[in-house]
Amino acid sequence: MTLKSKEDKLINILKGFKSCAVAFSGGTDSTLLLYYLSKLNIKTKAYTIHSYLYPESELKEAENTALQLNIEYEVIYLEPLDMIENIKYNPKERCYICKKYMFSILKKAAEQDGLETLIEGSNYDDRKDFRPGFIAVQETGAVSPLDMAALTKEDIRNLLKQAYLNYNKPSFACYFSRFPYNMEISRDMIEIVSKSECYIHSLGFNSARVRYHNQISRIEASENHIKDIINNKDIREKIITYLKSLGFIFVCIDLEEYKTGSMNRLI
Repeated sequence: MTLKSKEDKLINILKGFKSCAVAFSGGTDSTLLLYYLSKLNIKTKAYTIHSYLYPESELKEAENTALQLNIEYEVIYLEPLDMIENIKYNPKERCYICKKYMFSILKKAAEQDGLETLIEGSNYDDRKDFRPGFIAVQETGAVSPLDMAALTKEDIRNLLKQAYLNYNKPSFACYFSRFPYNMEISRDMIEIVSKSECYIHSLGFNSARVRYHNQISRIEASENHIKDIINNKDIREKIITYLKSLGFIFVCIDLEEYKTGSMNRLI
Protein backbone atom coordinates (compact mmCIF):
# COMPACT_ATOMS: atom_id res chain seq x y z
CA MET A 1 0.00 0.00 0.00
CA THR A 2 1.17 3.51 -0.78
CA LEU A 3 1.20 6.23 1.87
CA LYS A 4 -1.69 7.95 0.08
CA SER A 5 -3.81 4.80 0.10
CA LYS A 6 -3.11 4.31 3.81
CA GLU A 7 -4.03 7.93 4.48
CA ASP A 8 -7.28 7.50 2.55
CA LYS A 9 -8.07 4.38 4.55
CA LEU A 10 -7.45 6.23 7.84
CA ILE A 11 -9.73 9.07 6.76
CA ASN A 12 -12.50 6.63 5.81
CA ILE A 13 -12.19 4.87 9.17
CA LEU A 14 -12.42 8.16 11.06
CA LYS A 15 -15.40 9.30 8.99
CA GLY A 16 -17.30 6.34 10.40
CA PHE A 17 -17.22 7.83 13.91
CA LYS A 18 -19.89 10.29 15.08
CA SER A 19 -17.85 11.47 18.07
CA CYS A 20 -14.47 10.49 19.52
CA ALA A 21 -12.67 10.39 22.82
CA VAL A 22 -8.93 10.21 22.14
CA ALA A 23 -6.36 8.72 24.50
CA PHE A 24 -3.85 11.48 23.90
CA SER A 25 -0.23 11.17 25.02
CA GLY A 26 1.03 14.09 22.95
CA GLY A 27 3.23 11.76 20.92
CA THR A 28 3.32 11.51 17.14
CA ASP A 29 0.72 8.75 16.86
CA SER A 30 -2.09 10.33 18.85
CA THR A 31 -1.21 13.76 17.42
CA LEU A 32 -1.87 12.45 13.92
CA LEU A 33 -5.28 11.19 15.04
CA LEU A 34 -6.17 14.60 16.48
CA TYR A 35 -5.01 16.31 13.30
CA TYR A 36 -7.31 14.30 11.01
CA LEU A 37 -10.23 14.47 13.45
CA SER A 38 -9.87 18.25 13.52
CA LYS A 39 -9.77 18.39 9.70
CA LEU A 40 -12.88 16.22 9.44
CA ASN A 41 -14.75 18.32 12.02
CA ILE A 42 -15.69 15.24 14.04
CA LYS A 43 -16.75 16.01 17.59
CA THR A 44 -13.62 15.15 19.59
CA LYS A 45 -12.21 15.44 23.07
CA ALA A 46 -8.63 14.50 23.97
CA TYR A 47 -7.80 13.02 27.37
CA THR A 48 -4.27 12.84 28.76
CA ILE A 49 -3.65 10.61 31.76
CA HIS A 50 -0.67 12.09 33.58
CA SER A 51 1.45 11.08 36.56
CA TYR A 52 5.04 11.09 37.79
CA LEU A 53 5.70 8.28 35.30
CA TYR A 54 6.12 11.01 32.67
CA PRO A 55 8.04 14.29 32.71
CA GLU A 56 6.06 17.52 32.96
CA SER A 57 7.42 18.51 29.54
CA GLU A 58 5.35 15.72 27.97
CA LEU A 59 2.17 17.12 29.52
CA LYS A 60 2.97 20.63 28.37
CA GLU A 61 3.55 19.48 24.79
CA ALA A 62 0.25 17.59 24.81
CA GLU A 63 -1.61 20.67 26.05
CA ASN A 64 0.02 22.88 23.39
CA THR A 65 -0.81 20.44 20.59
CA ALA A 66 -4.48 20.15 21.60
CA LEU A 67 -4.68 23.94 21.72
CA GLN A 68 -2.98 24.27 18.32
CA LEU A 69 -5.47 21.84 16.76
CA ASN A 70 -8.42 23.45 18.57
CA ILE A 71 -9.41 20.18 20.26
CA GLU A 72 -11.23 20.08 23.61
CA TYR A 73 -8.79 18.73 26.19
CA GLU A 74 -8.75 17.28 29.69
CA VAL A 75 -5.97 16.03 31.96
CA ILE A 76 -6.68 13.12 34.31
CA TYR A 77 -4.12 12.75 37.10
CA LEU A 78 -3.12 9.37 38.56
CA GLU A 79 -1.09 8.09 41.50
CA PRO A 80 -0.12 4.79 39.84
CA LEU A 81 1.83 3.17 42.69
CA ASP A 82 -1.12 3.77 45.03
CA MET A 83 -4.04 3.32 42.64
CA ILE A 84 -3.04 0.38 40.43
CA GLU A 85 -2.88 -2.92 42.29
CA ASN A 86 0.52 -4.69 42.38
CA ILE A 87 2.01 -2.37 39.75
CA LYS A 88 4.87 -1.43 42.07
CA TYR A 89 6.29 -4.93 41.61
CA ASN A 90 6.74 -4.27 37.88
CA PRO A 91 5.30 -7.60 36.69
CA LYS A 92 5.78 -8.80 33.12
CA GLU A 93 2.09 -7.97 32.56
CA ARG A 94 2.66 -4.38 33.77
CA CYS A 95 1.57 -2.74 30.52
CA TYR A 96 -1.57 -4.85 30.41
CA ILE A 97 -2.48 -3.96 34.00
CA CYS A 98 -1.79 -0.25 33.49
CA LYS A 99 -3.61 0.02 30.16
CA LYS A 100 -6.60 -1.90 31.51
CA TYR A 101 -6.87 0.49 34.44
CA MET A 102 -6.31 3.65 32.42
CA PHE A 103 -8.66 2.75 29.60
CA SER A 104 -11.41 1.85 32.05
CA ILE A 105 -11.06 5.42 33.35
CA LEU A 106 -11.05 6.84 29.82
CA LYS A 107 -14.10 4.79 28.87
CA LYS A 108 -16.06 6.20 31.82
CA ALA A 109 -14.94 9.75 30.99
CA ALA A 110 -16.03 9.30 27.37
CA GLU A 111 -19.42 7.97 28.43
CA GLN A 112 -19.94 10.85 30.86
CA ASP A 113 -19.08 13.34 28.10
CA GLY A 114 -21.41 11.66 25.61
CA LEU A 115 -18.66 10.55 23.24
CA GLU A 116 -19.41 7.43 21.20
CA THR A 117 -16.00 5.95 20.31
CA LEU A 118 -12.79 5.70 22.33
CA ILE A 119 -9.73 5.64 20.07
CA GLU A 120 -5.99 5.38 20.67
CA GLY A 121 -2.74 5.61 18.75
CA SER A 122 -1.23 2.13 18.44
CA ASN A 123 0.35 1.81 14.98
CA TYR A 124 1.16 -1.10 12.71
CA ASP A 125 4.78 -1.35 13.91
CA ASP A 126 3.61 -1.99 17.46
CA ARG A 127 2.76 -5.54 16.40
CA LYS A 128 6.50 -6.30 16.19
CA ASP A 129 7.22 -5.92 19.91
CA PHE A 130 5.92 -7.44 23.15
CA ARG A 131 2.82 -5.26 23.67
CA PRO A 132 0.47 -6.75 26.29
CA GLY A 133 -1.01 -3.27 26.70
CA PHE A 134 -2.53 -3.54 23.22
CA ILE A 135 -4.57 -6.55 24.36
CA ALA A 136 -5.99 -4.48 27.23
CA VAL A 137 -6.87 -1.69 24.81
CA GLN A 138 -8.85 -4.12 22.66
CA GLU A 139 -10.58 -5.63 25.69
CA THR A 140 -11.90 -2.24 26.75
CA GLY A 141 -13.44 -1.70 23.33
CA ALA A 142 -11.08 1.07 22.25
CA VAL A 143 -10.33 1.36 18.53
CA SER A 144 -6.86 1.76 16.95
CA PRO A 145 -7.36 3.49 13.58
CA LEU A 146 -3.64 3.82 12.75
CA ASP A 147 -3.14 0.08 13.13
CA MET A 148 -6.32 -0.59 11.14
CA ALA A 149 -4.97 1.58 8.30
CA ALA A 150 -1.59 -0.28 8.40
CA LEU A 151 0.25 2.98 9.15
CA THR A 152 3.81 2.46 10.37
CA LYS A 153 5.82 4.88 12.50
CA GLU A 154 7.63 6.12 9.38
CA ASP A 155 4.28 6.68 7.64
CA ILE A 156 3.00 8.65 10.61
CA ARG A 157 6.06 10.89 10.72
CA ASN A 158 5.76 11.53 6.97
CA LEU A 159 2.09 12.52 7.29
CA LEU A 160 2.88 14.83 10.21
CA LYS A 161 5.65 16.41 8.16
CA GLN A 162 3.20 17.03 5.33
CA ALA A 163 0.86 18.68 7.87
CA TYR A 164 3.68 20.92 9.18
CA LEU A 165 3.42 19.36 12.64
CA ASN A 166 6.22 18.06 14.85
CA TYR A 167 7.26 14.79 13.23
CA ASN A 168 10.62 14.29 14.97
CA LYS A 169 9.37 13.92 18.53
CA PRO A 170 11.07 10.87 20.09
CA SER A 171 8.83 8.08 21.36
CA PHE A 172 8.46 8.12 25.13
CA ALA A 173 7.47 5.09 27.19
CA CYS A 174 6.65 5.56 30.88
CA TYR A 175 9.41 5.37 33.48
CA PHE A 176 8.37 1.85 34.50
CA SER A 177 10.04 0.70 31.27
CA ARG A 178 13.43 1.75 32.66
CA PHE A 179 13.36 -1.02 35.30
CA PRO A 180 13.79 -4.79 34.97
CA TYR A 181 10.59 -6.79 35.33
CA ASN A 182 9.76 -8.15 38.81
CA MET A 183 11.74 -5.43 40.58
CA GLU A 184 9.82 -3.59 43.31
CA ILE A 185 9.75 0.08 42.35
CA SER A 186 9.39 3.08 44.64
CA ARG A 187 8.57 6.72 43.94
CA ASP A 188 12.18 7.61 44.86
CA MET A 189 13.55 5.21 42.24
CA ILE A 190 11.29 6.72 39.58
CA GLU A 191 12.47 10.21 40.53
CA ILE A 192 16.11 9.13 40.22
CA VAL A 193 15.50 7.90 36.68
CA SER A 194 13.49 11.00 35.82
CA LYS A 195 16.18 13.36 37.10
CA SER A 196 18.89 11.36 35.32
CA GLU A 197 17.16 11.51 31.96
CA CYS A 198 16.12 15.15 32.28
CA TYR A 199 19.73 16.10 33.03
CA ILE A 200 21.12 14.15 30.06
CA HIS A 201 18.42 15.63 27.81
CA SER A 202 19.43 19.12 28.99
CA LEU A 203 22.91 18.42 27.57
CA GLY A 204 21.38 17.90 24.13
CA PHE A 205 20.84 14.13 24.09
CA ASN A 206 17.07 14.09 23.79
CA SER A 207 16.66 10.46 22.79
CA ALA A 208 18.70 9.07 25.71
CA ARG A 209 17.17 6.63 28.19
CA VAL A 210 18.53 5.63 31.59
CA ARG A 211 17.88 2.00 32.52
CA TYR A 212 17.99 1.26 36.24
CA HIS A 213 19.89 -1.84 37.38
CA ASN A 214 20.13 -1.26 41.14
CA GLN A 215 23.49 0.52 41.63
CA ILE A 216 24.20 0.57 37.89
CA SER A 217 22.77 3.07 35.42
CA ARG A 218 22.81 1.95 31.79
CA ILE A 219 22.46 4.83 29.34
CA GLU A 220 20.97 4.08 25.93
CA ALA A 221 21.21 6.68 23.17
CA SER A 222 21.34 7.04 19.40
CA GLU A 223 24.56 6.10 17.62
CA ASN A 224 25.53 9.75 17.11
CA HIS A 225 24.85 10.61 20.73
CA ILE A 226 26.92 7.64 21.91
CA LYS A 227 29.87 8.95 19.87
CA ASP A 228 29.42 12.48 21.20
CA ILE A 229 29.31 11.33 24.81
CA ILE A 230 32.28 8.99 24.48
CA ASN A 231 34.41 11.57 22.65
CA ASN A 232 33.70 14.49 24.99
CA LYS A 233 35.44 14.16 28.35
CA ASP A 234 33.67 17.19 29.82
CA ILE A 235 30.22 15.81 29.00
CA ARG A 236 31.16 12.36 30.29
CA GLU A 237 32.35 13.82 33.59
CA LYS A 238 29.19 15.91 33.95
CA ILE A 239 26.96 12.87 33.41
CA ILE A 240 29.02 10.65 35.72
CA THR A 241 29.10 13.24 38.50
CA TYR A 242 25.38 14.00 38.33
CA LEU A 243 24.20 10.38 38.16
CA LYS A 244 26.50 9.37 41.02
CA SER A 245 25.08 12.24 43.07
CA LEU A 246 21.67 10.56 42.68
CA GLY A 247 22.96 7.30 44.16
CA PHE A 248 24.31 5.27 41.26
CA ILE A 249 27.73 3.72 41.90
CA PHE A 250 28.41 2.76 38.27
CA VAL A 251 27.50 4.87 35.23
CA CYS A 252 27.61 2.89 31.99
CA ILE A 253 26.74 3.58 28.37
CA ASP A 254 25.25 0.82 26.24
CA LEU A 255 27.26 0.50 23.02
CA GLU A 256 24.22 -0.85 21.23
CA GLU A 257 22.05 1.92 19.80
CA TYR A 258 18.90 2.84 21.76
CA LYS A 259 15.94 0.57 21.06
CA THR A 260 12.46 0.92 22.48
CA GLY A 261 11.45 -1.90 24.81
CA SER A 262 15.01 -3.08 25.42
CA MET A 263 14.05 -4.47 28.83
CA ASN A 264 11.83 -6.96 27.00
CA ARG A 265 14.99 -8.89 26.11
CA LEU A 266 15.05 -10.11 29.70
CA ILE A 267 11.82 -12.06 29.08
